[in-house]
Amino acid sequence: MRYRYLTALPVILALATPAAADPTLGLGLTFTWGGGSRGDTGIGLRVFSDDERKEFVGSLGVDYMVGSQSIRPNVGIAYLARNSYVGMDIGYDFGSSGVSVGVGLGAADTEEAAAPAPAPVVIIGPPPT
Repeated sequence: MRYRYLTALPVILALATPAAADPTLGLGLTFTWGGGSRGDTGIGLRVFSDDERKEFVGSLGVDYMVGSQSIRPNVGIAYLARNSYVGMDIGYDFGSSGVSVGVGLGAADTEEAAAPAPAPVVIIGPPPT
């Protein structure tokens, strides 16, 4: 009896449809603090989990830190506006060998939210002639 439930679970998970989201790219500036340094400024490239405006999204990125001349991979959240973003992230700065927190802003390729689908028209009665 127990094995039927264990067999049904993978089938249900396989039939579930994932949510559709279009990732997008962003390019901007990041201001960091912590991580063994007094702070640094970086030029960063981000990949956002969605491209719709007026949404909070996840981000995965990499910064080139100008002061320490190092690379800083990071993960964070961002708010997408009209072709721009504002976000916060946490990353590892290889130049200062520590974890740092950053605030970033820049340009992103965003889209307006899709308009809702029109309501279907139902005709009751005989077909028109």
